[in-house]
Amino acid sequence: MRILQVSPYAMERRGGVQNHVRDTARWLADAGHDVAIVAPGPGGRGEADGIGDGVRFLPLGRPITIGLSGTRFELTWVSRRELRDAARVLDAASIDVVHLHTPFVPLLPARLWRAFGRPVVATFHATLPPQDRLLAAVLGPVARAMRDRATAVIAVSSSAARLIEPARPGHPIDLLPPAIDLAPWRAAADAAPRRDPACPRRLLFLGRFEERKGLDVLVAAWPEIVRRSGPTPPELVVAGGGELAPRVEALVARGPGRVTIVPTPSDGEARRLVAEADLMVAPAPWGESYGLVLVEAMAAGTPVVAAANPGYAGVMTGPGEPCLVPPGDAGALAARVVDLLADPLRLDALRSWGRERSLDADVSRLGPRLVEIYRDVVARRPRV
Repeated sequence: MRILQVSPYAMERRGGVQNHVRDTARWLADAGHDVAIVAPGPGGRGEADGIGDGVRFLPLGRPITIGLSGTRFELTWVSRRELRDAARVLDAASIDVVHLHTPFVPLLPARLWRAFGRPVVATFHATLPPQDRLLAAVLGPVARAMRDRATAVIAVSSSAARLIEPARPGHPIDLLPPAIDLAPWRAAADAAPRRDPACPRRLLFLGRFEERKGLDVLVAAWPEIVRRSGPTPPELVVAGGGELAPRVEALVARGPGRVTIVPTPSDGEARRLVAEADLMVAPAPWGESYGLVLVEAMAAGTPVVAAANPGYAGVMTGPGEPCLVPPGDAGALAARVVDLLADPLRLDALRSWGRERSLDADVSRLGPRLVEIYRDVVARRPRV
């Protein structure tokens, strides 16, 4: 099949949707399909990251980064001439399936959809912040209209599906996690040196420095973590970047305990940091539809303490459920972190469970199901 993956976010910016698009495209190409990716331009990390190895990558449009509801995303304008050129370069008429990710993010997915006129699979990744009723009132009808026009519809979790429910009669919403290649994360676990029990435990936050990722909650919890940990408190590594950087810098300067900032790490460095941590902290209070950052950590053999937002709660099931804490509750976060770090046997059990649980999001398991959806879309296409 000829498959076009469309990301509304620049591939050079790290994020769960971009990782899913990239890893899925690579897997599809390895399986023998002709795959291309269109994403907001310019090129950059996507090409340098090996996305062009067997997968064509076409940067398209002029993205503008804007802030909304405590996070940042791109709004991309695409001209008619650019769309015509893209259709020519990609030979749009021969494409079997166009796979749009978060199609209501303006304006690239919708404009490409209209310009190419090909059968569409639409994946809805977003879980909107519960406090932002205006955003839901605006995006809900748009998302449901796109649901009705798509040939097949996917939601990455039950929380993401709420935006587009109910499904149309005879057109179910497929629940399919956002698949990624977890092999590099498992390799990072195998390469990580054994931790010296005499050394302080290492706590890690990895992500954008913004309220949507809960960094402010961790900053508030840190003094209590140090206080309750006794004579050998853990060290904290905060990796990433963003508007809350001054809060972390102030924590480094005044203490308590040892806090280290790692400016936005490369993919390889991020995997190493995760694999070498004793515990990963993911306190995002809302806006998470699945939780790939949790899956990556678990694949690297690192237990996770996470906020019980709907997306994370869908990942941290069974033995992982006690590792969830109420969103925004710094005291509960501190208590759970301290309790886990003091229980090596429980951490070992969580490592074993996490490595197995993470496989549910591995592209090697989910890729064949995605191909089935594509083949069904192609089979339903009217013959000319």
